[in-house]
Amino acid sequence: MQTLLWSPFCCMILFQLTTYARSAPLRWGFVGCGRITNDFAAVIDALPDTDHTVFAFASRNVSRADDYACRFGAAKSYGSYEALAKDPDVDVVYIGTINPTHYEISKLMLANNKHVLCEKPLTLIGAQAAEIFKIAESKQLFFQEAILTRFFPATIRMQDFAKTAVGDIRLVTAYLGQNSATSLRHVRKQLGGGSVKDRSGYVLQHALAVLGNDLPDKISAVGQLNNETVDSTAAIELQWKDGRMASLGFSLLTTVMPAEANIYGSSATIKMPDTFARPTAVQLINSANTTIENYPLPTVLDHRTFLANAAGMIYEAQEVRRCILAGLLESPLLTHKDSLTILAIQDEVLKQIGVSYDSLYANGVFVGSSLEPELQAPALSPVTCYNTFSH
Repeated sequence: MQTLLWSPFCCMILFQLTTYARSAPLRWGFVGCGRITNDFAAVIDALPDTDHTVFAFASRNVSRADDYACRFGAAKSYGSYEALAKDPDVDVVYIGTINPTHYEISKLMLANNKHVLCEKPLTLIGAQAAEIFKIAESKQLFFQEAILTRFFPATIRMQDFAKTAVGDIRLVTAYLGQNSATSLRHVRKQLGGGSVKDRSGYVLQHALAVLGNDLPDKISAVGQLNNETVDSTAAIELQWKDGRMASLGFSLLTTVMPAEANIYGSSATIKMPDTFARPTAVQLINSANTTIENYPLPTVLDHRTFLANAAGMIYEAQEVRRCILAGLLESPLLTHKDSLTILAIQDEVLKQIGVSYDSLYANGVFVGSSLEPELQAPALSPVTCYNTFSH
């Protein structure tokens, strides 16, 4: 067995992400003040202040926004999303609110000429995403769904192996589960819950990363629904006419389900070890030997984070800056078509297992619960802050 640390390929990727034309730092605005926003703000705070700045937070609870602004040294905090959208000093917005609000908030930010990085799932309904991308493109604004896996060096190396080292790909598998039965945002329909919308983006992006982003010719799905009529567990089989296949599973109920993903080819197998959604290693296995390439996380964050391997969000943030400076409207690592294909598959899966989110919207406006994810996050340690924030 051969073990490699920081292969030349990894160094090349990091060089491309970090040594780009210098410009003024991106001033980040953060919408929603929950766990995921905490983690992404911690990443932005860890990056050079010549490239990125934690600039403003917005929450419907202004004291929450003030608290986050204090923690991360932001200049401004707002008690409404509209106020942040209208701030001319915000360059790019990170959206970390509950799933049903992504559509409306994305349009609000684009209407105010902001570049956007929006957490996955981009929308609950595929047609909403198509509308968002059309608006972004018409206004020449960068818009990215935040499926962070695609930006990890280990994922990029996996794609390279898939193209050059495994022969014809016969089957792709990926499974992801964690017990989230007590998390309201995961299990309540009004909050956009369900395993398809929370978990399947990871397994689907893995399959499409190596099989291509054209729609499968056949999609078969089964699922188990909870008393909120959203799915707790589901499984998907994807098939293309040329023989490509994927077998994928995900759950909100399992206590032990290794987050593993594999690619089986005619001459070799690629294995992504546990935590493939935020990978730090890739294995290539053939008849001769097993090669393991390790990609340690780039830094240690100064703030407490909730997500495993949260420091890997750095790759995503660096790619946003690279694309904006280059005048790109999307990242080639995760294109708009990639997102639309994932959402189209999700639409079909939800249809087959009997889940619909249509009732959450009236004329494109979210009419469900106003409960925000930040209300579900455990309290962080108290912070004494003497700053006066601009609201």
